[in-house]
Formats: sequence, C-alpha cells, structure tokens
Amino acid sequence: MDSEYILNNDLPYLMYRLREAGLTVELDFDQTRRRMLLLLNGSVKWSIHDLTLKLSGAEPAAHQAMMEPWIPYLMELTRLGQTVLRNPEELRRRVHTEFVVDDLATNPRYSYCRRYPGELKLILSLADENNRFDLSDEQLDQCPLSIDELFHYGQMNTDNVAVDRVEQMGPLTSLTTRSAYISAKAANMPALISRFQIHAPHGLFLMAPMCHVLCYSPVDPAHILQQLMAVIHTIRYPMAVASRTPGMLLSRDIIFYSPEGTYETITQPDNPEIHELLTNVDIDDKTFRAWSYHYLDQSSAFTQRFLSR
Repeated sequence: MDSEYILNNDLPYLMYRLREAGLTVELDFDQTRRRMLLLLNGSVKWSIHDLTLKLSGAEPAAHQAMMEPWIPYLMELTRLGQTVLRNPEELRRRVHTEFVVDDLATNPRYSYCRRYPGELKLILSLADENNRFDLSDEQLDQCPLSIDELFHYGQMNTDNVAVDRVEQMGPLTSLTTRSAYISAKAANMPALISRFQIHAPHGLFLMAPMCHVLCYSPVDPAHILQQLMAVIHTIRYPMAVASRTPGMLLSRDIIFYSPEGTYETITQPDNPEIHELLTNVDIDDKTFRAWSYHYLDQSSAFTQRFLSR
C-alpha cells in the first residue's frame, strides 16, 4: 500500500474521528527523529508509525474498520499523557518493564530500549486497569523522571507482578499469568532466583516463548546434552502453539544465564529446519535429534564451557 494514500486518505479520517470524539488533533513532525506525529490536545505526542505499518499491509477497503480500535486507545493514551505521564508518583507506581522483539530499524519508537540476547528488547510500559500502553520515545520526552529511574521502578513493579501458576513441565519450571509483564522478570534474575528459591550453581536455561510465560531450568553439567534435548522437546510445544497466532510468539531462543550474571543466546537464528523443529511436534525422533543439534549454537561461550570437554 502506497504511504501517500495513507497520509492523504486514512490519516485525515482518523483525525476527523478523534476530533468527533472530543480531542484536538494536529499533525506534527519530530525534526530530531524524523517522524510524523499526531499532537493530541496540544500536548500528547503519538507517532503514526505503528498505524501506517498495519495499514500498509491491508486493502484500502479495510482501513477505516482497522482504525476504529485506535480511537478509544488514543483517547485513553491522551488521558494518561495529561495525567499519569506528568505525575512522578503515579509513574513510579504504574510503570513496568516489558520484553518486545521489534526490529528497531523498521520500528524506531523504542530507541531508549535495553537490549537482551537474541531479539529481545526491554521497554517501558504503563499499566492502567485492564490495559497497558507501551511508552515510546515521544512519550518519555514528556515524563518528569529520567529513563534510568523509570527502568528502576518499572523493573521493581514487574518483579512484583503476581504469578498465577508455577508448573513443572519435564525439565522446565513454567511461570504463567495473564500479565504480559511476566517474561520481563528475566531482566532481573537475582530477584527471580531469590523469590522462587532457585538453586542453580551452574546457571540457568531461560525461555520466554510468550509474553505471559517464562520458563527456566537449572543447568545440570553432568547430563547437559540430555537436559538440552529434553528442554528443546518440551519448549517446542508452547512455541508451536504460539506460532499459530500472529503476534503471540515472543522468543524462540534458549538463553543461558551464567553464575557470573551474564546472558547468552545458545541457539541459532531461524532457518527452515529450525522453524520445522519448533512448529511441527510430529517429526520423528531421528529428525528431532538432528535438527536439535543444528538449533544449538556450536560457537557460543556456553558450548565452550560445557560441551567442549
């Protein structure tokens, strides 16, 4: 879809609907970041990047219906921008950290993010009753707190998110809840290890197949290959489920958290064999083992540490 069509037809319609809902709306441009914005009620800035990205993949006849859910979202975002984003105490109470896998080259809204292994990026998000609102660069510009302070309180709030269910799945312990913040507990492993009394003198395997699921398994150096095969066999079931729903799969990587406190991805980037391994739970045992070896990154420091003896 031509971006000119979106700017000339869809954007005016969205602005009309927002004005009809009671907001003042102006087009703005961020000269520093080279992004087009909507200025809502004269103070709340919102990048149109996400909207144009979604519309560009759809037929023009579907655009107006696709924009309708954005209207209540932007009204609520404007309310938060005029209240919570300007209130230090409310920010400290509501901000959370959240993992996303956005490509910063194509979606530059989170240039402030903190990067983790693989494609994981830690961003800031506001919790508001049953909704959550990811914070973009433009919104952080309006906050009275520094990014470091926001990350401090955001991670503390994420660490305190209640876990609905702790379940043993083969070699993995699975933490699940309805909150999308659960996977970001992995950004503060000392707190996670302390809270769940995890004994892992040799480190931990971590997996976050979905935002609301976090899995871990203490490393067993005496049976490391058998453990890894069991981990891959177990984790591919939730990965296969997540892969069937667009936007549900968070990460297909296995991450090693070392006793020294470092994170490392120990799996290879996606390719057709790995995709089949993680989405087709009916492959035979011989194929499973062969593709599992390909899935593991033989050049990782983890491999040198445990598998080169």
